Amino acid sequence: MRCDLSKTEMEIMQVLWDGGGHMSPPEILEVFYARGKDWKRQTLNTLLVRMEKKGVISKQWGSVRALCSELEYRHQQSVEMVNESFDGRLDQFVAAFTGSQGISVEDAKELRQLIERLQEKGEE
Repeated sequence: MRCDLSKTEMEIMQVLWDGGGHMSPPEILEVFYARGKDWKRQTLNTLLVRMEKKGVISKQWGSVRALCSELEYRHQQSVEMVNESFDGRLDQFVAAFTGSQGISVEDAKELRQLIERLQEKGEE
């Protein structure tokens, strides 16, 4: 899945993920009304059509379904960013992310633990 979602489209995805991955359009509108957004049904429908074309949702029988989990979406976006901006080099991403600030002892410890867990998974 290769897509760039607008801030509003991401808000809709977050509502879907928070709602278990699928909701009806009226349920989605209720969430946004509660957040102070007075959207019309057509506004939501326009956004949903756009999102369906991007392949992140499907609309069937009065239900809107996220086609990926939040974790899957964020993973794919992260991989694309590292591939496009850093030629797929995770070490280059980390170096750019930390800049000249370095990292704390605690962050370094957590990164080592994460790397060890990932290496164990790779060996399975």
